[in-house]
Amino acid sequence: MPRVLIVTPEPIGAKMAGPAVRASHIARVLGHSNDVVLASLEGEGSSPITTQEVVDPGTIDVTAFDAAIVQGSALLRLPELAASELPIVVDWFDPFHLEAQHRGGGDSVRRRDLIEGARQTLAQQATRGDFFVCSNEAQRAHWLGWLAHAGRINAVTTDADPSMRALLDLASFGTTPESAKGTSPLRDAFAEIDPEDPVLLWAGGMHDWLDPVTVVNAMPSLLERHPDARLVFMAGPHPNTSVEEMGVRGAAIERSRELKLFGTHVLFATTWADYDDRLDWFADADIGVLAHPHHLETALSHRTRLLDHLTAGLATVSTSGDPLSAQLSAAGAAALVDPGDDVAFADAVSDLLGDADRMGQMRQTAAALAGQLRWETTLAPLVRWMEAPAMAADRAAGVVPTATELPAVVTATTRVMERAKMHLDDGGPKQLLERAVGAGRRRLKQ
Repeated sequence: MPRVLIVTPEPIGAKMAGPAVRASHIARVLGHSNDVVLASLEGEGSSPITTQEVVDPGTIDVTAFDAAIVQGSALLRLPELAASELPIVVDWFDPFHLEAQHRGGGDSVRRRDLIEGARQTLAQQATRGDFFVCSNEAQRAHWLGWLAHAGRINAVTTDADPSMRALLDLASFGTTPESAKGTSPLRDAFAEIDPEDPVLLWAGGMHDWLDPVTVVNAMPSLLERHPDARLVFMAGPHPNTSVEEMGVRGAAIERSRELKLFGTHVLFATTWADYDDRLDWFADADIGVLAHPHHLETALSHRTRLLDHLTAGLATVSTSGDPLSAQLSAAGAAALVDPGDDVAFADAVSDLLGDADRMGQMRQTAAALAGQLRWETTLAPLVRWMEAPAMAADRAAGVVPTATELPAVVTATTRVMERAKMHLDDGGPKQLLERAVGAGRRRLKQ
């Protein structure tokens, strides 16, 4: 039985973000026919999804396997794995380099650090990987560009498979057949919600590349027609303490206060929900909501929280522009409006709340679509590759790809000096001291 190592940079435990959830499900599915070791760069743990214990990769020989699957910064942080001859699958399930464009808040130096770090991570992955997986065809076209730039689309890989599916294929997020347990964490968390109040649920994180403010802005118009409606943001602080708090969460809270809806009709969870409780949150909701701006990250995203909507059989109202919401809309499981249009968002939600038959049909469609997107189905190309893991054709032939030339990396000392000058210019010594203390606290948490 092949031995497979899966490495995620995210913590694995009761509370998990998308990469850890995905790594756990990959471990579960591959575990049917492989000896799988699941590792987190955040240390040991236990996943509610799979029976494998989670190990710290620093405590094992990461080269003593038949193949490895890596996410994010794993190769950069495990140089012995990168330097090995082990066949490696690179999990390009989301365009994290495009997410980085929207991070950093007002700290321009940190934003530059995040963007550069993402670029270097991708450059290394593109030249080292033997098989790559992503979430949808729009992403695949994008990632093929990265591989072409890295010299991986060459005569050898073309002769091996002109379609390039042997190098890069789809293995997207999936759904599960599980059901809610019968608890009511949403209504337990918010005593303000009466049993008959219609609930709109924003599931998952409030990231700076999303647009929760448009949904908040839709509430006054919606409340004119449905005065008991409640909007609930399900996620509190990120389970990975090294991830900074996103500014858009504060913006949504501030806007709800300005509209005098905070704590009454617009409600914010203060903790990240346990993975095992998520379907019980959905069971107390009427409509799942999501909004994002019109930008490149949206066009290449795969909004995995929408798959939880399907698993829960929940109708969706979302802004348009991403591939997965378009798939839900085409099937009849979602209503879409233009990005930034809070009036149209309110109208779409109001129309659904006022049409029980349509709501019921959308729920049935969502549940049916969920049945077509089980993890065992979506991960099939990865499962097939793992039947005979091997080096990519060009690497096996000794063809050295034309690696992306990395510019000279700005030293950490230079970055610190740049950041210090920026804070002195912006807010003087007081701001510099506050930011230095905050950075120190983040380091201690890591």
